[in-house]
Amino acid sequence: MFETLDKLMLAGMGALSMTKEKAEKIFDEAVKKGMAEKEQKQGFVKEMLDSAEKARQDLEKLISEQIHKTLSQMPLATKDDLKRVEEKIDQLLAR
Repeated sequence: MFETLDKLMLAGMGALSMTKEKAEKIFDEAVKKGMAEKEQKQGFVKEMLDSAEKARQDLEKLISEQIHKTLSQMPLATKDDLKRVEEKIDQLLAR
């Protein structure tokens, strides 16, 4: 039952904006429609918040990986490159 409600919640509210209040509201609507029983509320809310947190973490990881991949493909100077240039400039100025 939680899987069906989970899919409805993720589709309708968005995992990234899930709060305890929103999860409770979704559950209360499901109870009104006969899709859930009041006694299951606490478990449902916890599961929704856990799912939302995992979705946030997965999204952060995906974004981080994409940024790293994009930057690694660009011809940008690295810190090591800049350090070598600074050292070379220092050597030339010392002459």
